[in-house]
Amino acid sequence: MTAHELQEYVESHIPIVKANGFTVLEVRPDRVSVGGRLADHVNHRDSVFGGSLSSALILAAWGRVRQWTETFDPAAVIVIAEQRVRFGLPVLADFEAFSRPLAPEVLTRARILLNRFGKARFAVEAAVVHRGGSDVRAEFSGDFVVVSRP
Repeated sequence: MTAHELQEYVESHIPIVKANGFTVLEVRPDRVSVGGRLADHVNHRDSVFGGSLSSALILAAWGRVRQWTETFDPAAVIVIAEQRVRFGLPVLADFEAFSRPLAPEVLTRARILLNRFGKARFAVEAAVVHRGGSDVRAEFSGDFVVVSRP
């Protein structure tokens, strides 16, 4: 799956993406990154609204799970079972939310569970930085459930 293909998919299936101007920046085997502009999400403190950051983080994490399932079960349903967002530093510029790599053994176990029981649950993490920066400004951690359709 390319960044363009994921962008088209999320714009047609997840209305918040297009409405908020999020852009899929990169899709790699170990990472999905989503960008946003400060101007589109600025709050009364001249920083990015926390709800926008949360949405971008979820989209990056969800995109990583979608990318993983696409290769063997494109019709699988992806559900966020639990989520937590920690806001550490204000986001004062255009930003990038990116999924953190998933350990190969986590994906192997999830695929075994999905094949055996039709569903799997595993943790995914994501972070936000200023575009081109390295200081983590917000972090997402959550459990995703992937369910095969019969």
